[in-house]
Amino acid sequence: MSNQIILNQEQKLRIDAFKDRLKKREIWINGLINNSLVEILYTNIINLQEQSSELPMAIVINSNGGTFHEAVVATDLMGTSPCLIRTVALANAISGGFILFMGGSVRICHDYTNLMMHSAGFGIMDKVPDIERKVKHIKYFQEKLAKFLSQQTGGKTTKEYWIEIFESGKDKWFSIEEALKLGIVHKVVKRKSMIDSTFNVTEPYMWILK
Repeated sequence: MSNQIILNQEQKLRIDAFKDRLKKREIWINGLINNSLVEILYTNIINLQEQSSELPMAIVINSNGGTFHEAVVATDLMGTSPCLIRTVALANAISGGFILFMGGSVRICHDYTNLMMHSAGFGIMDKVPDIERKVKHIKYFQEKLAKFLSQQTGGKTTKEYWIEIFESGKDKWFSIEEALKLGIVHKVVKRKSMIDSTFNVTEPYMWILK
């Protein structure tokens, strides 16, 4: 059997699995966040809210990032939907994936989920005036993003906290405990045997969408 046939079979299995989960009001986002992926997310959110504006939906994310602007615009639709939207982070919610994750009203991750945020980047192939304009625009963009992230944490973080992360130029990795304390994460899926009795979590959260 050729590699191409095997690949096509794997793709079909993935597509069938995602379609099945969509019937349960779950939208699965896996891979690079780009125009095509966000368009699929948009249409699925709209379709689900047209089916019912009262039932919740879940957006399941496993992404190392992609286009910042696409991810931020997607959170606008999530925030204006009449449906309660839960975001669930699997292995990775990084960069643009982190922004998408923060768009949920209820945010759930797993005990070993990687959560990371950093400043927006761009290429340096342009002329100096173009670079200066891009830097100015990114700073404006990051000011708005910092305000959004602060609001999503319920005020547990400030706008200045996020701006400091952006201006540091470094990746900010969040431990699960830190993410809970900062209001980034609301619930964590973990085994009961792995619960730390010294931390303020008494029962495991089982990811069951009702």
